[in-house]
Parts: sequence; C-alpha cells; structure tokens
Amino acid sequence: MASFTAEHRAQFSDTDAAGIVHFSTIFFWVEATEEALFRHLKLPFLKAEGSKLTGFPRVRVECDYLSPIHREEVVTVSLTPQELGDKKIVWGFEAHVGDRAVAEGALTTVYAWREGQGPMAAALVPLDIKTALQKHFGV
Repeated sequence: MASFTAEHRAQFSDTDAAGIVHFSTIFFWVEATEEALFRHLKLPFLKAEGSKLTGFPRVRVECDYLSPIHREEVVTVSLTPQELGDKKIVWGFEAHVGDRAVAEGALTTVYAWREGQGPMAAALVPLDIKTALQKHFGV
C-alpha cells in the first residue's frame, strides 16, 4: 500500500538535556505529516462553519522508539492507513533518519464535531474525504 511522507529537521528546541530529541516530538511530526497529507489532497484538516467545528481528534497513539534522533538530523515520517473506517482512521507511521529506523507506531483519529463550546460527538467521515484518501492510497 502507498504511503505519504514528509521531512522534518530536528531543532534544538526538540531536544532534551541529553541532546536527544524528546520522545513527544515524534507525535508532533506525525501530526504535521498528517496535516501535510490533507493539504496535499486539498482536504479540510479542521473546518469551522459558524460555531460548528469538525475535525479528527486523536483518541489513541502508540510508538516504539528504535533509535535516538539528534539535533539537525532530518527525519522522514511515512503515514500509511491501517484502517479507513466509517468514523475513524488509524494511521500506521514509520520514522527514519536516512536508512536508520528511529520510530514506528499508530495514531487513531475519530471524525467528530462540536457546536460552540459543547462536547465533541463522533460522526461519519465525509464521503469526499474518505474517497480522496482511498484513491490516494489505493485502498
């Protein structure tokens, strides 16, 4: 199955006291890659219509860290859909510095909406979004 990739350079602010990229940074890069995918496909990542807000909040994430990442290294993050469901998307991700695998995991998002400051409620992924993702990934 096809994947979508984006590159991210490890900055000083991404590192911990040991000079290694902080574990949480990989999640920022995965999310930035997901947003880049939506931008590439000209799909709304987050949509506001009046007081109604729709998008894909994160409900689960897991990651195995395979090798440290240091400042100035370029990390390539690849996203591959593991599930394109009616209400959720599960993204598998891999991160590499060159040929060296540095992390792998999964991110689960649920399509949801809210009115004003009300509670979030799950909804069906809009057909145009689901179809565009299926077409892009050959699912």
